[in-house]
Amino acid sequence: MFPLEIRFSTPGGKSLLEQFDAVRRWINSLREKSRECRPKGYDIIWETLVHRNLGTQQLPRQIFFPTPEDWLFFIGKEKEDALFLEMIVRTRGDLPELSEFLFQYPLKALSHAVDWPELIRVCQWLKTHPQPGKFIRELDIAQVDTKFIESRKAILMTLLPFVLQPDEYRAGITGLSRHGFERKFGLKYDPPLIRFRLLDPDLIKIGFSDMSLPLKELAQNDPGAEIVFVTENKINGLAFPLVKRAMVIFGLGYGVKMFRQIPWLVNKKIVYWGDIDTHGFAILSRLRDHFPKVSSMLMDRQTLTAHEKLWGSEDPAKRYTNDLAHLTKEEHALFLDLKQDHLGSNIRLEQERIRFSYLKDKLRIRFLL
Repeated sequence: MFPLEIRFSTPGGKSLLEQFDAVRRWINSLREKSRECRPKGYDIIWETLVHRNLGTQQLPRQIFFPTPEDWLFFIGKEKEDALFLEMIVRTRGDLPELSEFLFQYPLKALSHAVDWPELIRVCQWLKTHPQPGKFIRELDIAQVDTKFIESRKAILMTLLPFVLQPDEYRAGITGLSRHGFERKFGLKYDPPLIRFRLLDPDLIKIGFSDMSLPLKELAQNDPGAEIVFVTENKINGLAFPLVKRAMVIFGLGYGVKMFRQIPWLVNKKIVYWGDIDTHGFAILSRLRDHFPKVSSMLMDRQTLTAHEKLWGSEDPAKRYTNDLAHLTKEEHALFLDLKQDHLGSNIRLEQERIRFSYLKDKLRIRFLL
């Protein structure tokens, strides 16, 4: 790149005559920032113009920076350049695989210059111990505490694929949500808990009816219920009436997709009770994507009409507006009416607004309580 030349248009004779003072100011500004007046910077290449009225004039034709050092001085990046070169030297010596990251993302690398030695140590350790199967708190890395790793997962997500073999991490995981860093690189993490109540005293084997279990443990232990109610609202789950051979799982929202990891649910009668709004039907459709026989409860037009005075409103900016593939004909018709505001603007009926006596009556009729 060097010498780096920068060309520009030189004022013509007419401009020179009509704007002589402005041209002089421009020339003086160029000269003051050039190597004529500063230890480093650019040189000016001049050309001679003979003007009929003004006589012979020396005008700048272009400037050029002889060396990288001159350019860096001019743009005020000498310290950053020195720091970046230091990072390159350290990386080539300690972990050459990361050199490619420096060349692809130099500015991003510079933003992490203060942490670079520790980041290299973490990458070195995971290169030697891929897929460690430990909590971050258990990693014993010299001169690196585990809080450092916790607070720098985002940059480590970018760095580690440069270091690890393709079979040593899960390339398909790209974000930090739902313990993305830990899942991507084979680390343990705080497992999601699923809360449920046993609604039949005969199912209570160890003295507890209300429990929260890690997903993996629940997947390995079928509580023995034949009917599994699923509801979002916590109070509704806690107050759910007793039903023979039944349990209720609550508080998951879109987390119902975790049910795919619970094999014994395939053989259960699953009943979903969600809000009558666009997201309630979206969660129901998602649940049916894996469990096609899931039925809904209190998510019908009759329930909505019976509680008209208790209707609330969905946030218009957060409504679910895509189509849904796994609803019954009646559910889909109601979903469209809600989405298209046929019943009113942004209508919703939350679970907790439904009268408790109405819930018990419907359960009594449907499940012969």
